[in-house]
Amino acid sequence: MKRTLQFFSAGVRHCFSIVGSFVLWSVWLALTLCLGLQVYVLSKSELEVPAFVLRELETRLADSGFRATFGRAIFDPAGRILVENLRLSIPTFPDPVVTARSVYLHIDPWWLLVGRVEPLEIQLIDAAAIIPAMLAPGGQPVEIVSRLYGNITPKAKTVELRQLSGEVAGVFVSAHGTVVLPPRKAGPPFETVIADFVQNRFAALCRHALEVASRARQFQKPELHLEFAPSESGAAAASLLVMARSAELTQPIAATVTDLRARTRILLFGETPPSWLEFSASSLDLPGLVRVGAVQGEVHGRFQEGAFFFEPRELTITAASVEAAGFSAHTISSQVFPRPLPRLDITTVARIEGAPLAFQAEADVQRQRAQLAFTGELSPVLLTRLSDLLKVKVQKFFDFTQAIVDRGELRIGDKWKFERVDAQMRLDGINAYGVKMTDGRVTVSLDPERFSSPDAFARIGENFARGSYEHDLRTHEYRFLLDGRLRPIEISPWFREWWPNFFRQLEFPEAPPTASVDVRGSWRGGLGSSVFVFADAAKPIIRGTPLDRVRTRLFIRPGFIDGLEIFLTRHEGFGGGRFAYLSHPTDGAWKRVELELKSSLDLKTISSLLGPGAAEVLNTFEVSQPPTLDIRGRFSSPLAEGGAHQELRVQANTTGEFRFRNFPMTDASFIATWKDDELAIDDFEALVAGGFASGRARVWGRDKERRLGFDLAINEATLGQVASTAADFIARQKGIPPAPPGKFVQEKANVRLVFAVSAEGLYADPYSYRGNGSASLSGSEIAEIPLLGALSEVLKFTSLRFTEGQTNFKIEGPKISFPEVKVRGSNGAIDAHGTYSLEKRQLDFHARIFPFQESDGLIKTMVGVVLTPLSNAFEVKLSGTLDKPEWSVTLSPANLFRSLTPGDSSPKPESTASEPKSPPSVAPDKT
Repeated sequence: MKRTLQFFSAGVRHCFSIVGSFVLWSVWLALTLCLGLQVYVLSKSELEVPAFVLRELETRLADSGFRATFGRAIFDPAGRILVENLRLSIPTFPDPVVTARSVYLHIDPWWLLVGRVEPLEIQLIDAAAIIPAMLAPGGQPVEIVSRLYGNITPKAKTVELRQLSGEVAGVFVSAHGTVVLPPRKAGPPFETVIADFVQNRFAALCRHALEVASRARQFQKPELHLEFAPSESGAAAASLLVMARSAELTQPIAATVTDLRARTRILLFGETPPSWLEFSASSLDLPGLVRVGAVQGEVHGRFQEGAFFFEPRELTITAASVEAAGFSAHTISSQVFPRPLPRLDITTVARIEGAPLAFQAEADVQRQRAQLAFTGELSPVLLTRLSDLLKVKVQKFFDFTQAIVDRGELRIGDKWKFERVDAQMRLDGINAYGVKMTDGRVTVSLDPERFSSPDAFARIGENFARGSYEHDLRTHEYRFLLDGRLRPIEISPWFREWWPNFFRQLEFPEAPPTASVDVRGSWRGGLGSSVFVFADAAKPIIRGTPLDRVRTRLFIRPGFIDGLEIFLTRHEGFGGGRFAYLSHPTDGAWKRVELELKSSLDLKTISSLLGPGAAEVLNTFEVSQPPTLDIRGRFSSPLAEGGAHQELRVQANTTGEFRFRNFPMTDASFIATWKDDELAIDDFEALVAGGFASGRARVWGRDKERRLGFDLAINEATLGQVASTAADFIARQKGIPPAPPGKFVQEKANVRLVFAVSAEGLYADPYSYRGNGSASLSGSEIAEIPLLGALSEVLKFTSLRFTEGQTNFKIEGPKISFPEVKVRGSNGAIDAHGTYSLEKRQLDFHARIFPFQESDGLIKTMVGVVLTPLSNAFEVKLSGTLDKPEWSVTLSPANLFRSLTPGDSSPKPESTASEPKSPPSVAPDKT
């Protein structure tokens, strides 16, 4: 057994020895052949490409749908193949579609031993892709890819781009990196897929390439840089960087971009996933003179399947500035959502003319129209820009220092044309056509033809108003509707001088009046404006006169104010009526005033309110209690048609003391009519000196020639009060204090007077009057004459008592003449004549006394018969004053002789005097 093992072991060693020798000689043979081959290669720089290699390459290209031709092909033993002047064509088109000045292939020479050509490296030198003439729009071939240089290393699952550059559709393209190939799926070979694509989709690919080329022409010096690298999941991905000096875009919107730079990353195979795109530009010019500066943004979207176009879904953009239609914005941040293109939803925050503002907008970039909602702050500079846009200086009509927009909407029409803006705002420092307001709230609406504010609130210090405003920007016609508390003088800049000239007479120290105002007019000229005003004011001052309350309705036009209703109160009095005020429409100089007023105010208040013209009339009256007045008047200045005229009618009723030109009365009523230089008082009734007075008076003329004429009748007046009243009137006319009531006034308190007088004279001279009148007295104390002096106190029947008297008189300047005075009593009679000096208050009367002429007693009758001759012979002279009369007796022999002559009957006085006739009026009738 042992020997068998030894024999087997020796046999095995011998076999291995034979195999080892064979391998050794084979290696030496191979090394010898390699050495010989290397010597041959060293001796030969070029080799012809093996025929089987060319056939393999041509077969693969034919399977892919291409036919190849080339100038020559060079091969070296290291596996490097150089193909020059390569031309690739497809069966459909005779002209080549791909050319290359040279193509370098590095293949594994060991794979050649088995007949396989697998390139390890591909280098392209000056390659180009050509669109055939049949597919080109001009009928000439178009070189869509040119000057393409590349170094490509194919691997089993990746392709490494060491370097690739060229021009594609006019865009300089460079690429590098690793492209991960998609996993091979069951199906036809890759060459078959390529052939199918070339046969069926080559024409579409050319058209698409031409479209890309046309769009690429929008860019100046465009560049595309690609970096290929696997994604985190291992899928093929590429980072793209696009740069251009400028671009003229037409899609999705027309725009001009300078210094464009865009970057994105995409997946190469499979379904097109969402992607993003970052971009920046130094400036962006949009339609409508919109310029955006220093733009940066990010777009989220999706590349279209089978195309090289990006479909945006969301855009976030920032910009340093935006200028559009004269407006400017800074620090802009926006989000844009295509809904779908060319419609955009935009959310923006920016500083517009220095003020922060937020927008939400919907825009149609194809139709170039947009609608924006905005909130924030508005800069006053916007009004300057808006003025330039509308060709109207908006600040002339409306300006502000600060405006907060609570809600706003802006509509921009086709071709970015401004259509309308609506906003709700809060404003400070408002200047509305020269009227400066503290603050306000407003709802505004503005379009190229109309500016309106349906709801507005404004404050001017204590003044405030709420209402609406409308303004036609073509005609500049406007309308205000306001309610609030407003001093009219505060809105004077809205009107010409006539407005402040009128309302300067009104003061409201307590508080502005409550008012409702309707104003219409045109900013081009105030002459067409009209104003309706309702006002209610507490504690106003009108023409320097404080009142408790005034309520009025006014219609106002330039130069014309119609007080449709006015009601005012002061203390216990009130007044109401209407007035019209006409003035010059530019300088405000007054021309005519018309008024109708019913009043229970005091005369001082009425005089101040009505002005100097009415005061001249009313100041002639003095009352102790405010009268009830019905006043109608018309006053015109020299500027009015027809010149200066005054006409005033006052119907008055008074209670208590009443004085006309210092003449005292009580409870008077009258109608006073003043027309230019003439004042007429008609239907006069009053209580004078305890009696009832009636009459009329007229004043006419000017200055020193001014005259007064009057007719006056008094019934049942008290003689003492008449004397006192006359003395008081004369004293006041002379400007001296009236004397206190004398003894005469007290003694004649029960003597009744019926009096009628008519006179005329100089208004300012109480001693210039001339006229006539009549008077009658009745009462128990007219006069008493004690015939026996002190003895008559014992013998009462010797005192003569008179109970009635009658007279006619003439007023002759400073004196009153009594041509005939008859006094009668129960036991005597007096016939007298004489004068009374008004200036000296002196009596100068001569009287004849007939004692006991009217007596019924026997003794008195006998005494009267005895004394009758003496009465004819003696005259009694009355002198002195009314308070201190002086009596003296004078003897006339002639009278005594006549009384003793037979047949000469003594003059027997009548028992009763005839009633005096009412004297005619001496005042001229100027009507």
